[in-house]
Amino acid sequence: MIRVTRAIVPNFFTIGNMFCGFMSIIYSMYNQDYIMASWMIMLAGFLDAMDGKVARLTNTSSKFGVEYDSLADVVSFGVAPSVLVYAFLFSEWKMVGIFISFFPLLFGSIRLARFNVQLEGYDKSHFTGLPSPIAAGTLASYIIFKGEFFPFVIWPKILLILTFTVAVLMVSRIRYEIVPNLTFRGDRRQKIIFAVIIFTIITLILFPQGLLFPYILIYILSGLIRFVYRLARRRGIQK
Repeated sequence: MIRVTRAIVPNFFTIGNMFCGFMSIIYSMYNQDYIMASWMIMLAGFLDAMDGKVARLTNTSSKFGVEYDSLADVVSFGVAPSVLVYAFLFSEWKMVGIFISFFPLLFGSIRLARFNVQLEGYDKSHFTGLPSPIAAGTLASYIIFKGEFFPFVIWPKILLILTFTVAVLMVSRIRYEIVPNLTFRGDRRQKIIFAVIIFTIITLILFPQGLLFPYILIYILSGLIRFVYRLARRRGIQK
């Protein structure tokens, strides 16, 4: 009985994740409150990160949990960001806008299906391709950032580039590191990483509207730079 009760706990976070995605869609389509819709996606990302940690903490990871989490992710990080960018800008582009807005959902669902097929165990050292919560968070945090500093400027080319970029990165083979567990033990490198994570969390709490988008861009660029560096190094060795 205790085991069953513990197994339910992570699913509450998954349900919360899905509900936030659902609310984001409502805010986008019916309220035209794109900032709140974006914050719902960001909250869904937080709950998505928590459900895995809670499952490992309570030792209740399961195949059902993985599948259910992926279904929630399709809603929150596939449908919700696609609806958000469509309602925010691309609805003005008619059929072309529909096609562009479909990209986050299309590539996000492909990524999640591939993740489930390739899943071996519940602990992973890195992500292959940009995680779908980060991809959705990129679009959402951009709208939050723009609304905070440039509320009367649309910049359609920037949103178009971001939409295509994160969509393609989700199904790429580029490696992205996971956020390590917070611990001050270990060697110097681990202590530096710990300090950076703490600094990032504190600054995000103090000024989330201005720092979420830049921090996410830094994370995306870190994978791209590492990929280019390794590719150049491999070619140099072959020569």
